[in-house]
Amino acid sequence: MTCEARSGAAGYPGERDFSDSVLGPDAGDERKTIAAGRRRSPQPKLLEAGPFDAEVGSFRLHLAAEGKAARTVRNYAEAVRWFAAAYLLRETNKSRWEQVDRQDVQRWAVWLLGGYSTAYAGNQVRAVRRFLRWLAFEEDRPDPAAGMRAPKPEPGTPTTDPSRSARVRRS
Repeated sequence: MTCEARSGAAGYPGERDFSDSVLGPDAGDERKTIAAGRRRSPQPKLLEAGPFDAEVGSFRLHLAAEGKAARTVRNYAEAVRWFAAAYLLRETNKSRWEQVDRQDVQRWAVWLLGGYSTAYAGNQVRAVRRFLRWLAFEEDRPDPAAGMRAPKPEPGTPTTDPSRSARVRRS
C-alpha cells in the first residue's frame, strides 16, 4: 500500500495522503500484512438454553455478587448459554448439566477453533469452564472440565487491536 507523508498548508505536518492508495498491500508491504482472523458469517448466536437456563441465571447472580463487571457477567453468561443452546441442545441428547462431560467442552472448543480466532475460542471455553467449576462446587460433584486448558493464541499473535491498547494505556 502506498502512503506518503506530506506537509504543507493544505494539511497538518506529517499527515498521510491515502488518495492514490490501493485496497491491497503492495509486494513490498507483505511483511506488514496481518493475517485476517477466521470469522464466521455474522449470524445471531443461539442463546435459548431451555432446560439449562436456570443454572445460568444463578451463575449470573453469583458473578454479580462477586463484584464482577457488568460486561464480564454478560459475556460469561452469554458464552455458557451459547454452549448450551448451540452445542448441548442441538448436537447431543443432553438436557441437564450433570450429563455434561469433558469431551463436550473439548468438542465445543474444536468447533469454535474451526471458525473463530484462538483468542476468542479461548475466552468462550474459559467462561464455560468457570461456569462448570462453579456448578460443581454448588452441587458438590466433580468438575467435568477440571484440569482442562483453554486454547491459547500462538506467541506473538496480537489479541487486541493495537490502537485500542494505546487508548487504554493513555487513559
